Amino acid sequence: MRKISPEERQIMRRTYTEKIIETVRTEGFITLTIQDLARLMGISRASLYNFFASKEDIILEVTEIYIDYLNRSNQFINNSRYPYIQRLPAVFEQTVFSAVYASEIYLTELKSVCPTFYERKLALANERLVTLHSFYENGIIDGDFNPHSPALVIEQDEASLRRILNSSFLVEQGISLEDGMYGYYEMMKQRTFVPAVLKTGRDPYIEKAVRVIVNQLTKE
Repeated sequence: MRKISPEERQIMRRTYTEKIIETVRTEGFITLTIQDLARLMGISRASLYNFFASKEDIILEVTEIYIDYLNRSNQFINNSRYPYIQRLPAVFEQTVFSAVYASEIYLTELKSVCPTFYERKLALANERLVTLHSFYENGIIDGDFNPHSPALVIEQDEASLRRILNSSFLVEQGISLEDGMYGYYEMMKQRTFVPAVLKTGRDPYIEKAVRVIVNQLTKE
């Protein structure tokens, strides 16, 4: 059998871990056995141990996926070389994934079982809020954003998207996930930009963000 390079091994670790994220976020991980995790990954228990040393190692990789994503998105949102109209969809996408994947059951179990991982996750989540505050404050200073309180804006989006995406709201209202994402972003854009710089119609940046969101949240 061909020897797997460290780079290939990490890619495969990440690929297998992504298959269990939905279960971890909705059901937690404490009650999951190694056999359960192997089944969710679609591999044998023996194969699982080729990539993970333990159950804790798997949960570490779950947490690393979220941490890596937040690091990348924070860097982009902070990058003033890109226009606000390009960065606001990234704020929206980040808020959606934070609402979905940082579920209460996952965070509670992480804090209980892996406090070191939880502290890393919490520190980066706080850094994310600082990044968003800076983004909105700078937009107001530059004259592109309406002078709404960044703290209230962030809290509104966090609470609204968590409610919309973690309940039966979309189903009850007969709204598809795609239409719901476009609809909420349009309200977010109207609230954020001053009339002088507001562009009507869908922009290509939100098109890409919604595709990423829908593909990820409907992945089997």
